[in-house]
Amino acid sequence: MRSKAKTTTPHLRFLLLVFTVSLTFVACSSEPESEKVTAPPKGGDPVAAFSGVDKADKSASKWQDDAKLYAIASPAPQVDKAGRSPAWLYTYVSKSAGTVASVTVADGEAEIAPEQELPEDQVREISSNTLPPPSKLKDSNEAIEDAGKVRDVLAQKEDAQVTAGLDSFSSESPVWIFSTTQGEERVEQKVPAS
Repeated sequence: MRSKAKTTTPHLRFLLLVFTVSLTFVACSSEPESEKVTAPPKGGDPVAAFSGVDKADKSASKWQDDAKLYAIASPAPQVDKAGRSPAWLYTYVSKSAGTVASVTVADGEAEIAPEQELPEDQVREISSNTLPPPSKLKDSNEAIEDAGKVRDVLAQKEDAQVTAGLDSFSSESPVWIFSTTQGEERVEQKVPAS
C-alpha cells in the first residue's frame, strides 16, 4: 500500500474536485475564440477512461517534463452502463512549476487547458497522491461492474446521467467514484481501483 500524506482533508479533496472540473470552464471562457477549448462533445464513440491516457500523457509532457497524472474524470455526466464516456478529463500536476493542468481527450483528440497555479503546500499534497500506472488499476469499464447501486439506477432508467472519477485522495488507495441521481436522491458508489 502506498504511503499517504496525513494532511489531506475532506475540504482539500472537495476543493481539488471543484478545481479539476472548473478548469474546463475557465479554459472555455478565457481563451481567444481561435484557441478556445470547447466543452466535450455529446457525440462520438464512448470509450473507457484509460483509452486516452497515452494522448493525454503526451500533451502533459509537452506542457511540463515532470507532469504526473493525479485524477481522471468524465467532464460531463455521460458515462454509460459499460463505464464508457465520449470524453475524459486527465489532470496533471507539475511540482517544478507549482501548477496543475487538465487535458481533455475526445474523439481521439487531446486539448490541454491553461495551467493553474496553486499554493506550494497544495502542489506538494497533490504530488504525493498521484496515480499509479493504469496497468496497475481497474479501468472505468471494469470498475463500474462493481458499482451495483449506480448500475441499479441505470437498469431502471437507461438515460440516467452518470459521472465517474478516479483519484488517490478519496480513499487510502486509488478509487473510482461513480455518481448519479434517482429522483431527488444522489446515488454514489466508491469502487477500489486496484
